[in-house]
Amino acid sequence: MRRIRPEEVDRARMDPRLLDASEYRNEIQGNYRMSADDWLREGNCADAEPDLMYPEPREPVDEALALCASCPVRTPCLVRALEARDRHGVWGATAPRERRAMMEVWKDMAPIDPLAVSA
Repeated sequence: MRRIRPEEVDRARMDPRLLDASEYRNEIQGNYRMSADDWLREGNCADAEPDLMYPEPREPVDEALALCASCPVRTPCLVRALEARDRHGVWGATAPRERRAMMEVWKDMAPIDPLAVSA
């Protein structure tokens, strides 16, 4: 596996999908079970073939990303993948390589502590 380049990490810092995921994580304040079965059933990929969402390395992911584009749980899906540090498959409308760069940023994006904000 190739190392993530610094410019990829810099792009990830400004990626709207990552910024939405960070905002979402702050909004839910730990009240969302990312492993809940009902959450998984809401995704556009719920009935998709596993090979579509988990392509072999270097296989195109365009079809999976297109499926994710209008998914109602795209942002929580990305949060789940980032929290789990999932490096395989398409999650939250991101390809594995994109997500690896996002993970470098995510680990430094601490959730907002609601108690510190109200103090």
